[in-house]
Amino acid sequence: MAAEFTDLSADSSKRGSVNPRVSLYKKPIKKDNYRLEVDNYDTPQEIRRQRLLFYQKKSRDALFNAGRTILEEVLNSDEENEEMEVDKQRRTIKRSHYYANQLMMSEWMFEVPQDYLEKWVMVPCPVGRRSFVIACKGETKAYNRRGMRLGRFKSALPGGNSNEHKSSCTILDCIWIKEMKMYFVLDILAWSNQPLLNCDTEFRFFWLKSQLNEIQELKEQNTLRNTYPIIPLPNTSCDSNIYEFLTSLSTLPPLDGLLFYHREGHYTKGRTPLVTWLKPFMLPEVLGVLVPPPFDEKPEGYIDFKHYVLSNSSKGKRKTSVDSNMETADVE
Repeated sequence: MAAEFTDLSADSSKRGSVNPRVSLYKKPIKKDNYRLEVDNYDTPQEIRRQRLLFYQKKSRDALFNAGRTILEEVLNSDEENEEMEVDKQRRTIKRSHYYANQLMMSEWMFEVPQDYLEKWVMVPCPVGRRSFVIACKGETKAYNRRGMRLGRFKSALPGGNSNEHKSSCTILDCIWIKEMKMYFVLDILAWSNQPLLNCDTEFRFFWLKSQLNEIQELKEQNTLRNTYPIIPLPNTSCDSNIYEFLTSLSTLPPLDGLLFYHREGHYTKGRTPLVTWLKPFMLPEVLGVLVPPPFDEKPEGYIDFKHYVLSNSSKGKRKTSVDSNMETADVE
């Protein structure tokens, strides 16, 4: 795990302030919900978050051009120019530098954001393989974070099958569930040649849900135009009833964790403090939120949030998870 946990409680004592996560712990819960009262405390994560938001507002043109750049690279890429690599089992696989390191990665929620209730959205993440799905030139391909091609298939996405206009291109950030043979969509980078990297989270999620729901065939399997279902993941505002939301997720596969997106954050490649991550059983400790069974089940030997992060970091575990990198699901 690349992220490092720092003992912010020691730093807070130097400032004469209280660690906001500590101030939230054991807050009264009313009707399985809560109200957070966070002091004006600028943690390193919060500082980076505010700086990034400021940069995004000042650099909209540059971000729009970045979105156009990735679309042009996809449209102009040539399959024959992709590098060939051989893994330990001597299997030949394809790799493309166009799609390497393009996914947005999260950080652990080291500190509760100051605007958590007003500005954040929670997305449940099932256990699976993180995939970069590209629908273009009449076919659909899936790649992992490193640009290794995971599969090629048909989809009803714009540009994703032979009946679609071959100049159309759609790019999605997904989780592949092998047992169900389904893609669950986390986020969107482009839709039918429209770049969305410079759009905030709230707009991207609205666009994603509305566009995917309009194409009914995306919910079907092995049709003439769609091989695997491609389904948007649900989300909820962080000021809603989290307990009830988690209870409603019975139709989803087992959860790996929960992602928290800042409403104003843009889609940026690499790790960002505008997307944070927690395991479901951490919510009572970190946010003071009750969670229904089985989400409250802790792993054997669990002590607390800090020890869990330090333990996983020191051991370098890369389990089948979307954890703090939002990407360890694609372990080769």
